[in-house]
Amino acid sequence: MSTISIIRTAKDNNQRQLARSWVNSYAIGGTALVVAAVFPGSTSVALMGIEAKMCLHIGQIYRGPQYSMRDAFGAAAAVGLACVLGKIAALEALNWIPWAGWAAKAAIAGAVIKGLGEAIIEYYETHPVGGLPAIPSK
Repeated sequence: MSTISIIRTAKDNNQRQLARSWVNSYAIGGTALVVAAVFPGSTSVALMGIEAKMCLHIGQIYRGPQYSMRDAFGAAAAVGLACVLGKIAALEALNWIPWAGWAAKAAIAGAVIKGLGEAIIEYYETHPVGGLPAIPSK
């Protein structure tokens, strides 16, 4: 293995570790948010905000500080944000089942955030710089 390959592997491992620490923090924060909010509709917007911010942080780890929220939305769309939106709708439906629904909702929210974060990490590790879908400007 060449010196360049060793340096690249170390950099990739450090990026992955840093990105996963962010993902885990966001998953815990999202779970806590869901536990605290029991009114229908009160968590969807907050969870989408958490997920968007997580995508931004992971993108900046892999692409640098110039990476924007617009880029983060493009990456989230590329890994299947529509699937996450469906799960968020299901989470809101669980609000109507007192206690058991609320408990299940917290676990599901954490798992959805963790899954999205891991998918975003995988996306950046398998797509070269500049390989993100373009978001059209208005």
